[in-house]
Amino acid sequence: MPFKDLLLVIGKDTDAGNRYALELARINGATLTATSSGGAPSLPAFIRSEMPSDILNHMREDVENTARTALDAFSEEARRLGVPAETLMLDVATGDIGDEISGLARYFDTTVLQQPDPAGTETSDIIEAILFGSGRPVLIVPFRYGRSQFRTVLIAWDEGRPAARAIADALPLLALTERVEIVAVGNVRGSRNGRDSNIVRHLARHGIVAHVTSLSEQVNVANTLLSHAADVNADLIVMGGYGHSRLREIVLGGTTRRILQTMTVPVLMSH
Repeated sequence: MPFKDLLLVIGKDTDAGNRYALELARINGATLTATSSGGAPSLPAFIRSEMPSDILNHMREDVENTARTALDAFSEEARRLGVPAETLMLDVATGDIGDEISGLARYFDTTVLQQPDPAGTETSDIIEAILFGSGRPVLIVPFRYGRSQFRTVLIAWDEGRPAARAIADALPLLALTERVEIVAVGNVRGSRNGRDSNIVRHLARHGIVAHVTSLSEQVNVANTLLSHAADVNADLIVMGGYGHSRLREIVLGGTTRRILQTMTVPVLMSH
């Protein structure tokens, strides 16, 4: 079954992500709901409690104006393309943006966001919140990206739980592709005997033909994956999103973070 209910997070200068989400919705015959993370950082409760009310109100007004402008532009583009679309304004000026959007993401098949801007935005925090808190996949689009097709998809396979979850979540997209390649980088846990054929067989039972490629790790796993994606002109990478505990939260692991920083093709991640 294709994706039918998609969420898009619109922020500052997210044109690449917006275009990708609209085309993804069109290909799947889905409804696309856009929400805005606003234009200001989220504020923890202990900071809000110390700020004068007039400053908080001014922040709220600025964020709402920025969000409404972005959502109105999205609605106009969706109408022009004939994509069923809705918009939803979140009260994010003085709340935790990540928690708000993570909670919302639970009601959609997947959430589309643009890659965090190297100049520094809070998109990385939102991605972490959705990935580790929503129970749904997140699809991240490079901030400079112009394609919206699914001819070749790479699956980063390490036999781990997040990778298995990602494959299950990506099945609607894998069914649209012409070529699916399962990529194993370096040494993975345990014996590989027969296990690669297991995942190939599983996908075949969904009508998806896949083959396995084993790669030696280069500088790091992220570099190896992205280099191979460029070699085969991949349109999407499907992978598990890994993290590690820090106090009472989960933060992105090294490979996952490097992928987000250096990605050149869209990546669907699940945890």
